[in-house]
Amino acid sequence: MNIVSLVLRIHPETRAEAEAALTAYPGVECHGMSADGKLVVTVEDAEGAAMSDTLIALHRVPQVLAATLAYEHSGALLGTPTVSNQPQASNSPCEEAQS
Repeated sequence: MNIVSLVLRIHPETRAEAEAALTAYPGVECHGMSADGKLVVTVEDAEGAAMSDTLIALHRVPQVLAATLAYEHSGALLGTPTVSNQPQASNSPCEEAQS
């Protein structure tokens, strides 16, 4: 499963028209909106609709002034995980050193 979250800028008075146009696309849901017109939208994979095509289409909705990608999750596996009972060494500089 792939899902993205967007913050769309719209004129607050066009919210109803914007939401109707946006939710006409498969996998699109509108959530809360701030008083100044920042509308939170999520887009999930939908059968027969490429995520990239949907994102491009949302930019073209007349009421959308701007779109910012806020979050992206991809559930695709990049390889076969290996199972081991041995502790894994970490070379990450972000992890604390163990004594």
